Amino acid sequence: MSTTPINAEQSEFNELVFSYALHQKLMQLQFLEDSEASEPPKSKRLRKLEPTDLKNLSEVEFSGLLYWLELQKGYKELPESEKSIIIKNYSVKKLSLDHFYSASKFPEKCKNREFVMNNFTFVPENRTGFELIDDDEQQIWGKRKCFSRTFDRFWSKIINPFVDIKITDAEIVFMHLMLLWSDSANSTVSQTTQIFMEERRKWAQTHLSIWYQTHGVQNFEERFQKILEFVEEIEVISGMHCADFQLAEMYKIGDLKEFFYEKLCYAPKNVEEDFYEQFKEFEEQKESTSSKTSEGLNVFGDIDPTRLVLNSTNLGNVFAPLPDDVPYFFDGCIM
Repeated sequence: MSTTPINAEQSEFNELVFSYALHQKLMQLQFLEDSEASEPPKSKRLRKLEPTDLKNLSEVEFSGLLYWLELQKGYKELPESEKSIIIKNYSVKKLSLDHFYSASKFPEKCKNREFVMNNFTFVPENRTGFELIDDDEQQIWGKRKCFSRTFDRFWSKIINPFVDIKITDAEIVFMHLMLLWSDSANSTVSQTTQIFMEERRKWAQTHLSIWYQTHGVQNFEERFQKILEFVEEIEVISGMHCADFQLAEMYKIGDLKEFFYEKLCYAPKNVEEDFYEQFKEFEEQKESTSSKTSEGLNVFGDIDPTRLVLNSTNLGNVFAPLPDDVPYFFDGCIM
C-alpha cells in the first residue's frame, strides 16, 4: 500500500517519524569506534553496562534531547520560561521512552529482564544502571530496593507489551508528541500555551490515525487505544522514577551530579525562569573548540560540546544496518 503523504500536515508527521529513526541511528553511531562507524558491524556482542559508560551515554543522550526539541513545531516560539518548564517536564519521559523502546528491540534479553541500552550494553536484572564506580555492596542493594517497584511496573506495563505488539517508530513518535505537549504542565503555563499544547496533541492523534490507515493496519482503533494507555502509563512511571531517585538521594545512595540526568531529568519540577537560557548558552558551545563548561553552565555537568556537533562524515553510514535493526520495527515507518 502506498505511503505517500496525503497532504502537508501528514507529510510533517511522516518526516518526524523519519527524523526519529535518523536520530536514534546517529546516537548509536556515536557509541561505535571510528573503525566500526565507517563500516558498521552486522552484529555486535552486547556487554554489561559499566559505571564508566555513564558519562559517554549522558553526553550522547543530552545532545539527542536538544536535537529532538529542535524538530518540534512551535517549541522555539514559546516564552523562555515556558520552554524551561516543558523541557524539565518532558526530559525524563523522553529518556524513559527511548530506553523502553531500545530494550524492547531485544525480546530474548527481555525474557531475562536484561535491559538493553542504546550504546550496545545491557543492565542485568540485579542492577539498576545507576551504579557508580565507588559503590559498595550496600549501596548497590539499596538502589535495587529503591527502584524495584518502578522497574517491575515498566517491565510489565511497557517493555513486555512493546515486544508483544511489535511497537513501531510511528507509534513511538506519537507518544513522544503526547508526552512533550502533555497537559500535566497546564498549571504552570499560560492559557495560550495550553491551547497550543492541546492542538498539538489532537494533531498527533489525527495523523497517527491517518498513518495507520495509509499503512493498512487492521483494526487500528483497538491498537490506537492501547498506545494511548502506554502514554498514560509512562506519565505515571516517570513520576514514580523521579520520586525513587529523590528518595535514593535522601539516603545517600544515588548521586549523578556529574551528569545531566540529576539536574534535568530527576530534579524537582520547580525551575528557574532562565533555565532554557542556560540550555541555549550551553548549546552555543558547539562552535567552540573548548571542551570545558563555564562556571555558569555547570548545571549540565562537564559535557564535551563536540557532542552537540553532527559529524557529517558519518551520514553515509546512517542507514547501514546496526545491531538492533529488526525489520518489523521499521517496516513501513520510514517514508
